[in-house]
Amino acid sequence: MKNPELQDHLYLLEERLLHPDREADRQALVPLFAEEFKEFCSSGRIFNRQQTLDVMLRSEPRAATIHHFYVEQLAENVALATYRATTALAVSHRSSLWIFRDNRWQLFFHQGTIAV
Repeated sequence: MKNPELQDHLYLLEERLLHPDREADRQALVPLFAEEFKEFCSSGRIFNRQQTLDVMLRSEPRAATIHHFYVEQLAENVALATYRATTALAVSHRSSLWIFRDNRWQLFFHQGTIAV
């Protein structure tokens, strides 16, 4: 990782998405998702942007932490973030593909896999 500012910035965005209940206005999170967003959930389900937003906008507070956060910049406008997330229910490996578009970073793809 040659860009610590990008690493810090994407970490803060991932934290916001992991804890939407901390936002004064959860609608402020909507622009973080690319129109084409897709998520492969640790449950095995696949969510599109609208399904993910519906869940996020009504989710309850949860205790969750991010560990071993790492960003690899794949191109000038593409970055891959990987990390472990720990919640009361599970530990999971997570990966997020971020794209820089419209003068901001947007989440294009996310996957969570239960860690064993």
